[in-house]
Amino acid sequence: MEWLDFLKANRFFHKRETQSNVTYTNEIHKDLIETFIHDFLSFWTAEFILYLGEHILSFPSEKDYLTDTVELCDEKTEISIEIKKNNIIPSDIVNKYNVHVYSKGTYLLSNLQEPSFSVLEKFIFKKATQLTYIVIYDDPAYLNIVTNNFISIGSIAVLYTPFNEEEQQLKLINDRIKERNENIRWHQEISYLPPDVFYFSENSVNEISNFLKIKAISMCIAFLSLRTDYLEEDKQYESTFIGLKQIKFKLVIPSNISPEQIKKVFSLYTWAYSEKTTDKISLIQNIINLHIKEEKNTDLKLFLKNSAEIYEMVQENYRVYIQKSVKAYLDERKQIEDFIRTTSNEISKQISGITDIVTKNLFGLLATAITAAIGFNKPENQAYIPWVLYIYGFFSIALTIYYSSLASTNKKAILEVYEKRILDYKQIFLEDRIEKITGNSIKLQKKIFKKYFHWTVWPSIGISISAIIFGLKLHGIVHAIHIQILQLFEQINSIF
Repeated sequence: MEWLDFLKANRFFHKRETQSNVTYTNEIHKDLIETFIHDFLSFWTAEFILYLGEHILSFPSEKDYLTDTVELCDEKTEISIEIKKNNIIPSDIVNKYNVHVYSKGTYLLSNLQEPSFSVLEKFIFKKATQLTYIVIYDDPAYLNIVTNNFISIGSIAVLYTPFNEEEQQLKLINDRIKERNENIRWHQEISYLPPDVFYFSENSVNEISNFLKIKAISMCIAFLSLRTDYLEEDKQYESTFIGLKQIKFKLVIPSNISPEQIKKVFSLYTWAYSEKTTDKISLIQNIINLHIKEEKNTDLKLFLKNSAEIYEMVQENYRVYIQKSVKAYLDERKQIEDFIRTTSNEISKQISGITDIVTKNLFGLLATAITAAIGFNKPENQAYIPWVLYIYGFFSIALTIYYSSLASTNKKAILEVYEKRILDYKQIFLEDRIEKITGNSIKLQKKIFKKYFHWTVWPSIGISISAIIFGLKLHGIVHAIHIQILQLFEQINSIF
């Protein structure tokens, strides 16, 4: 950052800083002010505010007034340069991410002391759908970049370190909050983001990441409770855990919390929100109730002191719970598989019914053809041959339409029952598990039915219609129709 190096080389020092601006100041002889500003403009091309004693100029719009203003200054004048922090950051990054810029980490931390989760979230994540860069540009403690894939902290170089799998991170946020809303009750004060966004691993260490990590741990405990209330008079959260009794913890993390305790609490939270969250949170609350004898606690010392034991007990009890659930799961799975097999067989029966009727029609055609061939050799029987074809044709068409309609209606009824039963099973199993159990057997049977329907019913009807047309031809009706059509065309041609 050449502009900063230039200011430091000219003995400018940090005077004040807000969330949006930073100011550097020094005393300069009035004869050197214009030269200094000219040199500074070679390093800083964006707008800034110049304070010359009591006089204020906006650069570069009021650059032409510099000489006249300097004439009004004392021989030695305090000169201050106020810079907008957004101008330090490339505009494309400012538009795409939440970006916080501070010269020292302590200045940012002074803005983060508000205990409210929502205030902290809105400060760090101004736009909830964007990830966050925290730039500490003049503090050697932040030269190393630390990140949790939601927040990246470091020097100006952090802006050129991309986040991994941004869409997946944002999806994780939505999934966690959805689970939280389904299991935890919040009163007065609401958290919009999960602890994941503020948690940094033990290898990612600086003052800001440590501060956010502690906030994440208190949020983890809140996400595992039955409900969390914000005590306005105390400016604190209180989380309630319920089982055989009710326990309340004020979410005040002690200063002597160990890295191992932090890790255990966050592991307990991520485990609970990985899957089957409702069951796991209920189990965690019961274990905490059994493990901690006191019913009221002013802080979390007992919870944190026993965090390792609580974590192990929860894991062991959940394994027992799963083992007891295996037999019931297998029985229910077998019911679904048997139901799918039955449904598939019922559809196969409808396919067989269509196949049977088409087979009978083909044999009927063969018998009719043989009868017609025999009768055609005897002149006295030739008048009856067309009627044989008519009877066969109309009977075959009626039979095909009846059985195919019946098969379609039965298939539709079978599938309606199937889909209703599957919806009922989804109340027991997770939707993705149901899909794995059901597979695609019913879909394949539907495709086979559709294919058989088109390749059997329509050809059968076509053969029957052909027999009727042949009978009409023998009666001379086809020839008469042909003559009538030719005469009609001749009349039309004569008119035009």
